[in-house]
Amino acid sequence: MSIDVRTRRRWLAALLALVALAAAPVQAKPAKTKKKTKTAPAASAPVQQPAPEPAKPAQADPPKPMPAGEPTAQSVADGIFAFYQAQPAVHAAFTQVVTKKGLAAGLKREGLAWIKRGDLAKGQAGKMRWDYPGEEVFYFCNGDILWSYERRERLAVRVPVRNSQVYQATAYLVGQGNLAKEFDLELVNSPLPEAFALKLAPKTGTQLLRSLTLIVDKATFAVRASKLVDPIGDTTELVWRSPNYAAVDDKIFEWQPPAGVVVKDLAKGGK
Repeated sequence: MSIDVRTRRRWLAALLALVALAAAPVQAKPAKTKKKTKTAPAASAPVQQPAPEPAKPAQADPPKPMPAGEPTAQSVADGIFAFYQAQPAVHAAFTQVVTKKGLAAGLKREGLAWIKRGDLAKGQAGKMRWDYPGEEVFYFCNGDILWSYERRERLAVRVPVRNSQVYQATAYLVGQGNLAKEFDLELVNSPLPEAFALKLAPKTGTQLLRSLTLIVDKATFAVRASKLVDPIGDTTELVWRSPNYAAVDDKIFEWQPPAGVVVKDLAKGGK
């Protein structure tokens, strides 16, 4: 499936905004017994998506009790931050639906994601990898560079994210910003009775998103789903399945284009 550069820019922006939350850096903690890390299939070989497993409970410290009384947008935001600070990484299956403004049906995509928090004390940024096995499309981000790779088209797209507008606009999600300072927070009607719906709207104009709504589990404060609306009204909805919070190997997030692959650098106007 070939995607035009303009659409690819919006998808990459949405991708970063939707997953950066789970990659929030934390301060260094005392060393613990080394845990077995997860490994991911190589993008250079055929990838088969495993059947979803029953959802596993988050292996995290219990979130701080919410203050007495009705929940507020700020208290839910604080709960989300506390939950993900306790997780070294996230590995989950997901369903993503991208719908263009004015169209009834959206483009549905299934895949797997690996997301790792950064470490402020060590100057390490959050990392991520997204695989779409059915389309043979892959995304890798080591915290500095985001690569998208369409294996059937033999096409790779390179996006510097550390100093990009995308990275700066989502800095709050990787522990480098302030939600209340940069966004208007609002609790809106949730599609699930057991979840909060927290809507984030930028206080100042941005070319990346109009709003981002997080569907948040009331018991754990884990994000179960997200809906991003971009400036032109297109939406990207994402639902997580079978999350696992074990540590993952850094090699999962590293990638370089194989020989013969066409490379487009969006920092150079897509050339």
